[in-house]
Amino acid sequence: HHYLFLVMPDHIHALLSFPRDASMSKTVGAWKQFHARQSGISWQRNYFDHRIRDDVELFDKSQYIRRNPLVAGLCEDSDEWPWVIGVE
Repeated sequence: HHYLFLVMPDHIHALLSFPRDASMSKTVGAWKQFHARQSGISWQRNYFDHRIRDDVELFDKSQYIRRNPLVAGLCEDSDEWPWVIGVE
């Protein structure tokens, strides 16, 4: 199983697996609401999801997520970003 969870200052990136009957948007919304109250985070308002269909897409999305802090100028090497957990 692969999973990846990376927190940015105002949004998150995650590779997660949900059961077919689970409401992903409700789960993500509840998580964001909890952390907004607990930590005062002002999250971005929009929401985007993407279904991973094969190993190539999984690799590409993982790389995109890991590079996000680097592209945003928040670190000089994506391996330096401390707010990430995952099994890739």
